[in-house]
Amino acid sequence: MGDQDRFARAVHVVFRGLGRLSRERARGGDITPQQADTLQLLAERGALSTSSLASQLGIDSSTASRNLSGLERAGLVTRKKGTDDGRQTDVRLTPRGKRAAESATNKAQQAYGGVVDKLQRGDRSKVIEALDILAKALAE
Repeated sequence: MGDQDRFARAVHVVFRGLGRLSRERARGGDITPQQADTLQLLAERGALSTSSLASQLGIDSSTASRNLSGLERAGLVTRKKGTDDGRQTDVRLTPRGKRAAESATNKAQQAYGGVVDKLQRGDRSKVIEALDILAKALAE
């Protein structure tokens, strides 16, 4: 089996496992995993347009808009016409949204921390370094 095949299989297993963790952390909560990702992205980046948000989350604009509608009804985000372009909508976290984003981040850190705890000490830094490298490659 070549490097590309090994990589593809490993990524698939990791992706499926992270998806399971994401769903588990959302159970009992008021927001979906995708909405939690939206809140966390807004907390990291500040105000974003709906199209930029969709692009960075890897979803289409209509899906982003539906997610934002639910978050807006819950009082977690506000949407206002853009200052530079009236056709653009800027999305911002409300104070309640900031708290929800922080809570989602804390839950994610706990869930992922549990995975790190399962790794042997000698492997932890290797895995983290490899993930940093992969994250940079995906961001390009």
